[in-house]
Amino acid sequence: MLFLSPARRVRLAASAACALPLLFVASAANAEDPTADPEQTKSDIIVMGDRAIRSDKEQSTSVRDSIVFDDLETLSADGSVAGQLILLPGISAIEDGDAPRFVSIRGISPDLNQTTIDGITLATIGNDGEGSRKVNLQQIPSELAFHNDVYKTFTAEQNGAAIGGIVDIVTRSAFALKRRYVMVDGYGIYSSFRGDGGSNAGNGSTPHFGAGGKMVFADKFGAGDQFGVVLSARYENRIRNSRKWWQDTKYYFSDAGKKLAGPDDPAWNGIAVPYNHSYGSYTNRLQTAGSSAKFEWRPLGTDIYASLLRFNYRQWESSTMNKNDYYTKNSVSDLTAEGGGSDINSLYSRYRYDTWNKATVGAIGNVEWHDDRSSLRVRGGYTRARYDNTQPYIGVRAYPTGLSLDWAAGNDGTGGLPYVTGINKPGLVLGSPYKLSTAQTTYRMANEGLANARVDYGWNAEPEDRGFGFVTGIEFRNLELSRNVDMTEYKLGQAMNAYLYDPGYVPVGAPQSFPWVDWARVKKELWPKFVKDVPNSTYDSITGDYRYTERLVTPFLSLHYATDDTTLVAGVRYDHTRFSAFQPTITGGTASAVMTRNKGGYQYLLPSFSGIQDFAGGKKLRFSYSRTLGRPTPGNIAQPESLNCGDEDSGGADCSISRGNPDLRPRRSDNLDVQFEQYFHKDGIISLGAFAKWIKDDIFTLTTTQLIDDVNYRVRQPLNADNSRLYGVEFQAADHDVNLFGQRIDPFFNATWLKGRMSITSDAGTRTLDRLIYQPKWIINGGATLRLPAIDGAFRTTVTHRGSYMEGIGETAQDDNGRAELTTVNLGLWHRVTKHVTFKYEITNLLNDQPKFLVGNGLRYVSEVDDYGQGAFFHIMLR
Repeated sequence: MLFLSPARRVRLAASAACALPLLFVASAANAEDPTADPEQTKSDIIVMGDRAIRSDKEQSTSVRDSIVFDDLETLSADGSVAGQLILLPGISAIEDGDAPRFVSIRGISPDLNQTTIDGITLATIGNDGEGSRKVNLQQIPSELAFHNDVYKTFTAEQNGAAIGGIVDIVTRSAFALKRRYVMVDGYGIYSSFRGDGGSNAGNGSTPHFGAGGKMVFADKFGAGDQFGVVLSARYENRIRNSRKWWQDTKYYFSDAGKKLAGPDDPAWNGIAVPYNHSYGSYTNRLQTAGSSAKFEWRPLGTDIYASLLRFNYRQWESSTMNKNDYYTKNSVSDLTAEGGGSDINSLYSRYRYDTWNKATVGAIGNVEWHDDRSSLRVRGGYTRARYDNTQPYIGVRAYPTGLSLDWAAGNDGTGGLPYVTGINKPGLVLGSPYKLSTAQTTYRMANEGLANARVDYGWNAEPEDRGFGFVTGIEFRNLELSRNVDMTEYKLGQAMNAYLYDPGYVPVGAPQSFPWVDWARVKKELWPKFVKDVPNSTYDSITGDYRYTERLVTPFLSLHYATDDTTLVAGVRYDHTRFSAFQPTITGGTASAVMTRNKGGYQYLLPSFSGIQDFAGGKKLRFSYSRTLGRPTPGNIAQPESLNCGDEDSGGADCSISRGNPDLRPRRSDNLDVQFEQYFHKDGIISLGAFAKWIKDDIFTLTTTQLIDDVNYRVRQPLNADNSRLYGVEFQAADHDVNLFGQRIDPFFNATWLKGRMSITSDAGTRTLDRLIYQPKWIINGGATLRLPAIDGAFRTTVTHRGSYMEGIGETAQDDNGRAELTTVNLGLWHRVTKHVTFKYEITNLLNDQPKFLVGNGLRYVSEVDDYGQGAFFHIMLR
């Protein structure tokens, strides 16, 4: 595993920043080359898509960025909507392991984005059915889309519940193609990280290899080609083995060896001592499958267009965790800046097996009509997101006598984590008497259905229209979410050594192997004999359930005025929202399945104004002001106290306790944007913009860490912050067919700088933070496609870099946690071998930069280091 130092990251980003703009200088110097064939080796999709999004961006009344999907030129690492979007300016990923799952737009939480397919809002169950609004874009494959659009400023014509931005997945159309299109792609996958090779996996595994396939068919038919159809399907089976190494809790001591409350104590000696040394080996098999069908009709002799889209995407993941821990006593010996010694209080071995099952399905209909002055569009759809997981979880514990460890301070080779150099009595790690400390089976299911309909009517408001015009309409939405948790917990204390074995696997950072739970034997011989803990099982099952419904009506009016050089848009949107939360009744520590209904709602007027001024030579200046909302998530409002073990994004905490807050107020954000754009050639753009957001009643999740019987719990509850603000500067440059030393290159580069501030008040007092949740300081992306006519192919590379960001706010600064900066480089090469057959080769995560997690005041300490290895793909494509 390779860890990139901060200095190396800066050099990498600086190299990209210096090299890529040179291509745009070359582009300007070679604006006209009559002998070049710029569209050789390009597909029709790329050619038409690039022209369409360039035109749409230039004519849009909002700041808008788009990316085209092409079955050949998009790399597998960008094969989901999330993977594509993070190449755009100001967009960063919230990863799931080695792949982006959610996206943050301009450093704003994914819960504050609006995600639509052809303008219809998409249902979501978040990460694991927790009732969030963030959409799992890892599950939506890119081949559904013709292009993906991101709106960063807002008019009254757009949904007002987006502080970050609006993601619109614009689906393919047969009418956008010149001819019938058929593509079949079969590919093999190699994942470099082996780990323990799945030796104790709950459902079997292979160390390295996977495979997948996908197809797309599009055609027009009928008299005058008035009908169109687009079909797509995919299946993938991928192995993602990994290891995790974490130390999420620190001790602080004085020079005299006295344990202190935290690093703010003036007696602290300046050395953070790890409380736990924890190691996890994970075996994951990920399977995705899905299909879509879109039928289109464009009646001859009319200005009517109609379409119906159906889609169904599934993701299954079986995950086995084998985890071991040293927990130390609150004392230290021989402490120096280079390391020290700690007495061991307890040893743990834990086993967990998950079978995550996620689905997103939906149907969306669209009918639109227009004439020379007017347009009418009616859209409606129903989408559903579902999640379920059955998780057996078992842990054993020993309290050895006289056992101690020596540890050394972290370095670049360990990712900054202190590591154990020796154990005084190594035989006790395997030979101590272990007893059952945790045994439970959890079934968790969440289901959200979302019905959405909207009507838009416009008069004299198209980009080519001049004078006064308007757009008016109304949107309806009905959301229904339910979550059900069934927990079976068992009596503890049984002797477990007979069900442990030595796997011979030595984790990185540990001096020796640990005992693992023999899951096959436990499942067959022991699990059926466990005695159910009825009171705790009943309580935790009841308190994990809730329902939430939300209904909104949002009429809007937008006034347009346009001349040849100036466009003004002013409007207002009325947001009327009502919700009901159904929660179990908890009285005096006793839970009842009888649901209590809590009702609420809010209504706001959301004004907006945009001004666009065109200048000679392809120059454009934009100004925008808007007020938007950030709705509390359903889980924020409705969730009662809920226990969850094992679904953490990071592995640091063994379990979490989450609580809702029905008194939350929606966020209100005043947004201001100014952007200058320079268009050149057919597809080139350079832009520079600045933006600011002032957010009232921002919502954050207060996170505290509680150690209960050597089990580390993260306790979370959402609260309203006093206020937040965010400033940023965004730059981008992109072009196609740059002639550099006789070679044709399609380069792109963008960089975003962000500065945030948040004030929060809790029982511990008032704190001011220098950032928002999920907000890095820098987001830098770049890449290029080099056309290679000699092999009828091309070479493509992409680089994405985001700075560190905060993920959880503690009651005190020492409990803050987040993620370290991450740089990902992907490569692809393809060439045609026959008229219809192309070979494609890819390497993902070339630099082998791996996720790291941070904790403490200013996120100064590394708390976790993961390793997922690298990936390689080989495709055989027919098209």
